[in-house]
Formats: sequence, structure tokens, C-alpha cells
Amino acid sequence: MTTVLVVGGTGTAGSAAVSELASRGHTVRVLSRHAPTDLPGGATHTPGDLLTGAGVPEALTGVDVVVSAANGQTRATRPVFTDGARTLTAAARDAGVRRLVLLSIVGVDRVKFAYYEALVEQERIFTQSGLDTTVVRCTQFHSLVRSLFAATARVGVLPAVRGARFQSIAPADVGRALTEAALAPTPVARIEIGGPEPESMRDLAHTWKRVTASRAVVVGLPVPGAVGRFLREGRNLTPENRYGTTTFEEWLASNGS
Repeated sequence: MTTVLVVGGTGTAGSAAVSELASRGHTVRVLSRHAPTDLPGGATHTPGDLLTGAGVPEALTGVDVVVSAANGQTRATRPVFTDGARTLTAAARDAGVRRLVLLSIVGVDRVKFAYYEALVEQERIFTQSGLDTTVVRCTQFHSLVRSLFAATARVGVLPAVRGARFQSIAPADVGRALTEAALAPTPVARIEIGGPEPESMRDLAHTWKRVTASRAVVVGLPVPGAVGRFLREGRNLTPENRYGTTTFEEWLASNGS
């Protein structure tokens, strides 16, 4: 049995990894600043803050593997990717942790903007930590695509970036990939995983509209500049690494629209 600390274990991917690890009978700790309202059977919470370092060394006591799915979505929280990564990897090294698994994004190094640049730096910090590290790059979550459409539907539109495709993946499949990386006999430096099939953003919008019975109008939008080119060229996709088994439509049907 392996003892695993899941950092960001209350988020979308982190909680999926916690559930998968716990279902396989491993000892799972969740590091977060605030106690979650519920955890899968057997998993425990340990308080800690990556930016201040408070509680991190204590959380790592006796840990074999660290899975990091920490997220910094705002400018204020983005240092969790850099300063937080330095705090975590240094403490893991001191604690004798044998492996790190880091969640990242497919194509993160193929376009320049602040969020992705912070993730690239996080990858560098982990891979240069001196510990066996596996970086798991995945495509966008089904839940992210759903959230985007749900938000814009409130004003009556569903955006479909022209030429953009997404290979979205179910969070449970991401949790499974993180678990397999954590438990693999031999670590792999980096793997990429994607959903079952790349789909145009227009098709995804129509799928969401049909499943939800929304009256919002699908609107094609141009996106100029580097980000638009990144999407049109499919640099956010990994069709050769289909890993997810649940389509966007199947996921919507089983997880609520």
C-alpha cells in the first residue's frame, strides 16, 4: 500500500485522483488550506499552504508519492505554480518522498500567455527537483467546456471559436491517469492524455445546447493573434494519445447539464 499526498485534492482533477487512489485501497492525504466538506472513504485532510509553507513538512511525513493538481486561476493565486512548487518540491525532497506527479496541460509550451508560462515554470521546477517526476499533460476537462457554455448561455449565446477544436476529457479519466502515474513501477518523465475524440467547438456547443435544451444561439467568433493561431493549428490537441473513454455528450448526460 502506498501513501499518497494529493495537493489540490479538493479541485476537479485532484478530487478525482483522491477517489481513484482511495478506491484502490491506498492511504490518501489531501493537502489544502481549508478542510473539504467530504472526502472518499479512507482519505484524510491535512491543512497546509504552499505559499507560506505552513503545514507542508508535516503533511509530507511518511509520504511515498506526491500528486500535485494545485491550481492558480487568478493573478493573485498564480504564484502557487512557482513559489508554491519550490516550497513543495524542497519539502518533498527533505521528507524522502520517492516520486512526484504533476498535472499540466497539453500544448502549455506552444503559446505564450501568463497562465501557461507559469505552468511551464512549474514543470521546470518539478523536473529539476532531483526527485523522480512524471508530468501528466492533459487536454481541457469536459467540466470546463460545460462551464463556458453555461456562463455564456445566460446572455443567449454559445461561442464557437472558428477553426478551434477541443479534445475534452472526463475528470475521472484524468484522476485515473494521475493514479496510474503515481503507482507505476517505473516513472515516465512525461505523458500526454486526451479525450476520446477531437471535436470542433461548434459541435461541442450544439451538443451542450441539445442536451440542455438551451435556446442560446451558437455564434462563430474569430480569435486573432497567437491564441487564435494556437487553437486553429490544433496545438491544444493530442489525437495520438486518446486516453479518456467518456465523450462530452455521455459526461453531460451522467453529470448533469
